[in-house]
Amino acid sequence: MAETDERYTSHRQLTVEDFEQLARDRRLPVQSARKKGLVAARPATVDTPVATQWNGEETRNIARTGDMIVTSLDAAGAPLIDGAGNKNVYVIGKPRFDKLHEAVGRDSPDGPIHRTVGSVRCIRLEQGFDIVAPWGERQTADSGYLIANGGDVYGNNAETFEKTYEIL
Repeated sequence: MAETDERYTSHRQLTVEDFEQLARDRRLPVQSARKKGLVAARPATVDTPVATQWNGEETRNIARTGDMIVTSLDAAGAPLIDGAGNKNVYVIGKPRFDKLHEAVGRDSPDGPIHRTVGSVRCIRLEQGFDIVAPWGERQTADSGYLIANGGDVYGNNAETFEKTYEIL
């Protein structure tokens, strides 16, 4: 059995141990992945609500002053846009952003362009998830991936993941 027919649900933030236990319980392969596109990022100058969307809302977050508001870009530097015309935008704290990205020396309307360094571990959940993200808000997708990145575990809609990550 590689997957159950149930959506994965958690009412608390997940730990890396939860991630590993889920993979064992559902006999799912843990894979390594890295971002294949680019990102544009700009610091929030005031607390700013950010809705992460991909053909529907995935989650909400507040970019606190100094946090980075990040827009997913394709390899050419164009923003990734869903079927409803929404850019894929999310929030990363500045210290973490600096550890995960390096500038490529180009700018976009959404901020300087960066490439991601390093990799993450992920498991695919065909039936989706409904979890509490590290920033405390619910995160849902009908099909997607759970990502373990350092000590954080969060979700990513399958379509967004496949546009922005490559399995190593």
